Amino acid sequence: MISSVYSYYLAQYGHKTNSKYDTHTKAQLKNTYGRVLKSNSQTPTYKTDMSEAAQKYAIDLKENARELSNIANELSGSDGHGMVFKKSAVSDNPDAVTATFIGNSSSADDTSLDIEVRQLATSQINTGHYLQPNSRTVKPGDYSFDLNINNLTYEFQFNVDEEESNSDIQNKLARLINRSNIGLNASVSEDNLGNTALNIESDMTGVSVIKPTIFNIRPNNDIQTDNPDFVEGFDEPTMEKNTNFIETYGLDRVTQYPSNAIFSVNGEERSSASNDITINKTFAISFHNTTDKPATISLKDDADSITESITELVSGYNRLVSIAADKENDKFEGNAKLKKEFSRIMKAYQPQLERNGLTVSDEGSLEVNKVVIQKAASDGTLSDVFNALDSFKKSIQRKADDISINPMNYVNNKIVAYKNPYKPVNDPYNLSAYSGMMFNGYI
Repeated sequence: MISSVYSYYLAQYGHKTNSKYDTHTKAQLKNTYGRVLKSNSQTPTYKTDMSEAAQKYAIDLKENARELSNIANELSGSDGHGMVFKKSAVSDNPDAVTATFIGNSSSADDTSLDIEVRQLATSQINTGHYLQPNSRTVKPGDYSFDLNINNLTYEFQFNVDEEESNSDIQNKLARLINRSNIGLNASVSEDNLGNTALNIESDMTGVSVIKPTIFNIRPNNDIQTDNPDFVEGFDEPTMEKNTNFIETYGLDRVTQYPSNAIFSVNGEERSSASNDITINKTFAISFHNTTDKPATISLKDDADSITESITELVSGYNRLVSIAADKENDKFEGNAKLKKEFSRIMKAYQPQLERNGLTVSDEGSLEVNKVVIQKAASDGTLSDVFNALDSFKKSIQRKADDISINPMNYVNNKIVAYKNPYKPVNDPYNLSAYSGMMFNGYI
């Protein structure tokens, strides 16, 4: 059963990355610990349903509650209060420079960046000799060569058959390199005379101070030694044959050396091995072309980014509500309690939500009316939307935090003993059911 639960957890949630809100300060951990103690002191002792279905239900509740709480934190001000929305980065020259805002919307200022691109980062390209495609310029037999990339050496071995032509051999090598998945892309090109050559291009760009190339190809017998018997399995004819093959097809012929991107940010010159950079953990910048004049990157609150933020909050809420609405979960007595809790929240906020562009369905889920949001953005009444959403956000975040503290509270729990209301005692085992079910690294 444990194996099944682990498999379910990894399949459903194992691919998700932790957000910055999944790490906590000592004060935050102490606050969480205090909430756990309070919940323990007030909760009766239960006999908990530990069936496989109940465990999967608890996992769904906790993971979606955590996700909703993280979304709410992302849309809260730096002090944890108020409502902020994602900002979008815009470039006045998107053909040359594009940007994505990756910082914290609550603490972002409106500082703009002037970026001038003088040179793009380039990859390494080896272009072989152009040969007549239907002839064959090497003898049939076994060949091999070494390819060094990222300080790792890969040995490629292949056979040239009697009936294979230059074009066949070049295509065979291209497939061999592409299937190896070592960060190279190989293809066969044709010139205006119909001759073909093997092209090999690196995925990486940029150059280090130590080496002028990203990869190199050489015969795998290229070892400096006075004793030819040192190379196991190779005699002089074989060594010469491999060397001649590389020279004949021009596998080691570099036609484009890698280079770094050269650019300036607000007049300060910089360089990068990639055309994709980050600046101050705030902007993700991509270079597409050089610039004649600096491209200006700025932040702005537009209707689309505001709508996207609201949609993200609504989607997180709907995912959590859908678990309670799933008829498969009606077999858990605690699910009815969860439905009532969501229903009370929605009844309290439904009128003001619907006045501000959020439609409530019969099942309790929400739908964003983009037209109303964009109209509010254009006529300056977004503050009303902010106020309505802020109080709703706080309420659903509190509920999400409660669910995350003890998701087992919503399965089939049979009361074994009530707590003494006059002498509340913390039960250290009361909340261990979830963490005991499987260790997931967080409370």
